[in-house]
Amino acid sequence: MDVKTSLGGIRRGIERELVRTQLNGQLSELAHPRQLGSALTHPYITTDFAEAQLELVTPALTDRQATFDVLASLHQFVAENLPLGESMWSASMPPAVTSDESIVIAQFGRSNAGQLKERYREGLANRYGKRMQLISGIHYNFSLPETFWQTLHRELNSEQTLNDFISERYFHLIRNVLRFGWIIPYLFGASPALDASYLEERAHPLQAWDDNTYYLPWATSLRLSNLGYNSSEQAAYPTSFNSKQAYLSDLYRALTQPSERYTHLKGDQQLNGSVLQLENELYGSVRPKIIHDELRPLMAMCQYGVQYIELRSLDNNPYLPLGISLEQSQFLDLFLAYCALAPSEDIGDQERALIMQRQELVATQGRKPGLRLPTLQGDVALDALGSALLDDMFSVAKVFDDAFACQDYTTAIERERAKFVEPDLTPSARLLTDMKTNQQGYAQVIHQLSVANTATYRSHVMADDEHDNLVSLAAESLQAQAQLEAQQDVSFDAFIEAKNHVPCGCDASEKAA
Repeated sequence: MDVKTSLGGIRRGIERELVRTQLNGQLSELAHPRQLGSALTHPYITTDFAEAQLELVTPALTDRQATFDVLASLHQFVAENLPLGESMWSASMPPAVTSDESIVIAQFGRSNAGQLKERYREGLANRYGKRMQLISGIHYNFSLPETFWQTLHRELNSEQTLNDFISERYFHLIRNVLRFGWIIPYLFGASPALDASYLEERAHPLQAWDDNTYYLPWATSLRLSNLGYNSSEQAAYPTSFNSKQAYLSDLYRALTQPSERYTHLKGDQQLNGSVLQLENELYGSVRPKIIHDELRPLMAMCQYGVQYIELRSLDNNPYLPLGISLEQSQFLDLFLAYCALAPSEDIGDQERALIMQRQELVATQGRKPGLRLPTLQGDVALDALGSALLDDMFSVAKVFDDAFACQDYTTAIERERAKFVEPDLTPSARLLTDMKTNQQGYAQVIHQLSVANTATYRSHVMADDEHDNLVSLAAESLQAQAQLEAQQDVSFDAFIEAKNHVPCGCDASEKAA
């Protein structure tokens, strides 16, 4: 298939979560700096769960370097407006937390939209605990251009409309991300250890490094393990990615099914008592996405299909100032394009269970010599599986290299292949090595890296017009929030009631109902 001319239209955007810390390395207890604008209405600088948890969002661009330039400028602008002595925590697992009370839920103002965001986060806190919500990561938004899908649609002689074809091929892509996605935490996982305060004296299988640090010697990403960002309640209501209709049917069920675990919570402690309060509460390593200003995501996807996918399995790499590198982005584009093109059968119950087992094994034991991973064909050595996958990706890498007149993509394959030969090249191994060499715990090493990275942000050179634009966006976002607060036309209770209504207006949700 000739797709070379369309690859330049790939769009990617990056969302990075990271928390602000005090001079002593503990979580900041100060409000989101007003100089950054309104967390409710700013298009690029907002907060995630906590008031001290930043989320920096780039637009989706076709120029990779421009994406990273925007991300660097956002870091620089935040760094210059941090309260005195604060740094931006560079890792995924949280810094030292003295108490739950020190984790202030993000504040979004008095508008109905702002109060809804806060109520939703109250629900997250009461359902999963505040400390789990402090876990941060990188979301990689990716879409293939319409010309790519048009070519594939024609080559496959599909009888579907182009819009339906595109949506179903994104689910095709997602199924392969689930199958092969264990490679992401192996190659890029950077959270083999955590601060003891995260555990809150709960039972766990981790080993003590010192009085303040726990770890697993072969772990790659505790963030993606059962100790990290996950929900056993959601696991009881698995979501199918075998088709758009199956996905929307399962999502509708989770949004409308009362949860035995959560219905006891009061009305001011969550948005509702369903398995999911909102679509965004659905956890997982990858999501289909669509942006629509007026329709909630369920209905927008019903009517308009999938626009892009969000890869959610990336740890913040504390050795990279932006948490992710341009070279890593090249590999991710290659991996996601391969997932779009490789065969992708439906995922049944057995394979779904194996996918979950693989993720947990790689997250907690990924660098263990001789580790074998379960597959439908039996257990296979992790390094053999990884090498075979990279071999399969090589032909796609050649297409990318030819399209862009470079060798970056085949080089990316070989760069990552080296990590299967020498696991010490992985970021997770590097972090444990540094902890051992420096005779320091997790929080000490990450704090030092964070201070250095924050200094790097401040030294970033930004064009005057770019800086002026960010200053203007901050001011405009504050004005937009004030305008929303002045235009309240319904009570918050009525607003919440309307938002909790899940329309039953597409085939998938009607079937679920």
